[in-house]
Amino acid sequence: MTTELKINPLPAATPEIGRWLWAFAEVRQRTLRLVSDIDQRLLDWRGSDGAENSIGSLLYHIALVEMSWLYLDLLQEEFPPDVNDLFPFPMADEAGKVSHVPGVTLEEHLHRLNTTREIALSKFQQMDLIEWHRLRPPVNDQPYETTPAWAVFHLIEHEAGHAFQISSLKARWQRLES
Repeated sequence: MTTELKINPLPAATPEIGRWLWAFAEVRQRTLRLVSDIDQRLLDWRGSDGAENSIGSLLYHIALVEMSWLYLDLLQEEFPPDVNDLFPFPMADEAGKVSHVPGVTLEEHLHRLNTTREIALSKFQQMDLIEWHRLRPPVNDQPYETTPAWAVFHLIEHEAGHAFQISSLKARWQRLES
C-alpha cells in the first residue's frame, strides 16, 4: 500500500488560499500528534536544567502568537473578549522570554489550540485574493507591513520550529525516564 503525498486545499475563496490553509492545518496536525500521549509532568518539564520552555508553554505560545498575528497585525483590532479569555498569561515574562504556564492540562491546551485555529481559519477562508495579498500598515510602532499570505507562511514556519522543540523535549524526557 502506498501513501498519497499531495495537497488537498481547504475550502477557501480561491485554490491558492486553500493550499496555504491546508499547510497551516497540516503543521497543526503534526503538533497535535506530538503531544497526544504526554502526561502533566512532561507537559510542565523545562529540560534537565529547568531553563527551557516547557511543552505546555510552547503550546500556549503557539496559540497566542496565532491570535496576535490575526487580530493585532492583520485585522488591526484588539482581541475580542472570548479570545482574550483564552489567554490568562502574558505573551512573555519580565525577562522577555515565553511565559511559563505550569499546571495547565493537556485538554486545556488542546481546547485553546482548536479554538484559535477555528477562529483563524474562519477569518482566512473568507478572504479573497485581493484581501489575502493586501499589505496592512504598521501598528503599535511595528517596523513592518504584512499581508495575510505572509502571516500564514510565518505561522506555519513558527509552529514547525516549536514542533521540533517539542519533539526534542519528548525525546530527552523519554531517555531520562528509561
